[in-house]
Amino acid sequence: MAKDAKGNDVSAVGIPVTGRLGFAPIGTAGPSPVEGASPSFTLDPAFQIPGLLTEDGGMEWTLEADGDPITFWQEGYSIPSGLAKAEVVQTFAQTDEIVRSIVRGQTADVNGYMEIDAGGTDVQYSLFSEEIFKNGVIRRRWAPDVNIQGVKEVKSKRGDVMGYETTVKINRSDLVGGKHFGEWLIFPGGVVVTITGATPSGAAATETVTISGSGFTGTTGVKFGASNATSFQVVSDTSLTAVMPAGSAGSAQITVTTPNGTATLAYNRGA
Repeated sequence: MAKDAKGNDVSAVGIPVTGRLGFAPIGTAGPSPVEGASPSFTLDPAFQIPGLLTEDGGMEWTLEADGDPITFWQEGYSIPSGLAKAEVVQTFAQTDEIVRSIVRGQTADVNGYMEIDAGGTDVQYSLFSEEIFKNGVIRRRWAPDVNIQGVKEVKSKRGDVMGYETTVKINRSDLVGGKHFGEWLIFPGGVVVTITGATPSGAAATETVTISGSGFTGTTGVKFGASNATSFQVVSDTSLTAVMPAGSAGSAQITVTTPNGTATLAYNRGA
């Protein structure tokens, strides 16, 4: 992907061409950060796939702050309420037992019969979604705690698809740091590993250098010049720390190695 002279990149526009949703019993483990970043990732079979969505019924995510901000006596000071409206709406196109069991929160008996309460269900799920864009980019999301907020059956019209517009409420979960869901953006050819900076400059032996960038999850090695860092720790996908090894002052290019590739940054170390 490359920007033009105006800073625009048409190839980076997300145009969905296919995707899938999966629902599993709450407590079902989702992919780890490393597993979810793999283009060949295989979803746990505990996740039921409700199949086709209607042409105009793809995933519509709403992620917005809810509630008035908390304001203070001093003018100009406020903080968010911390409340949020997080949900995803999609329209299932298939009328089968998988779709029905997910939206109704129960399984039909041997006669295909179930008793439905329009007030909804309190069954909670683990939700996985995947969208594949025309440019080959994959966007995945895992929400460990969701529940069906509402189901609207699309008007039955002769010759048209009978759809089920389903609103799924996304709850916060400790499995994703007390937030609503985890997200991966996977570029063709794998995760992009980059180094954008390192501080402090001129670090000497035994000093800790903080390296910023992207794609650091699963890092297997960090070097300063030809020498391995004395130790390193991945703080997040965009940050890691490394201890400068012994050596002479001067050029010591930083190299970060991950299962998805390597990235380098020019760096000058102190004595």
